[in-house]
Amino acid sequence: MSDPTTSTSKPPVNRHALTAVEKQRGQLEKLLKDPSKVAYVPPPPKEKTIRPPREMMKNVQGSSAGAGSGEFHVYKASRRREYERLKLLEETSQKELQEAEFEQKRREAEEQAESKTAKNRAKRQKRKERSKGKGSTGEGKPESHTLDGDAAAPLKKRRLVSGKELVFRQPGDESDDEEEEEDHSQSKSAEAQQSSTNDGTVDAPPVVELPKITIFEE
Repeated sequence: MSDPTTSTSKPPVNRHALTAVEKQRGQLEKLLKDPSKVAYVPPPPKEKTIRPPREMMKNVQGSSAGAGSGEFHVYKASRRREYERLKLLEETSQKELQEAEFEQKRREAEEQAESKTAKNRAKRQKRKERSKGKGSTGEGKPESHTLDGDAAAPLKKRRLVSGKELVFRQPGDESDDEEEEEDHSQSKSAEAQQSSTNDGTVDAPPVVELPKITIFEE
């Protein structure tokens, strides 16, 4: 008796319907089994053509005439071929019209895209030239400094609007600055009073400073 371990057993036959993956796997295995073999590539479909029409016999006898009824069947076949030829001509003309419309639409779309690209390119070029001009003019100018020395703080911004100073602070920085401003205003008023008493002349009353506008950046 032959040993079942040594005998070559074939894999079980797959009896269920193959899936798309299994079909593709089988085709690839068959293709890669012999790489030297040339793969068969089917030719493209041929265009439908009909042989030229024959001379049509218009005056023929009917098929019920008995003798000579074969002429009617010849006429019937030639008429069918003529109808097929006319149908093919209509299909060919319709196909040519569709191709012409497609080419026209494609050409218009390309022209529109090209014009839009040219406009965007011109805008980018103008923007680059403008930025280059600003960069060349701003290189030689020094940085602008404010009147007070503490204005160089990174979290504060000062501006002069119609002669008044606008201070931009962040929340929490208002107490120290307000105290400094009050001390500064009090020292100015005291100095003005002392100078007026020393000179013996009555000066105009001191101008009350208007409250400053404070804008907090959130």
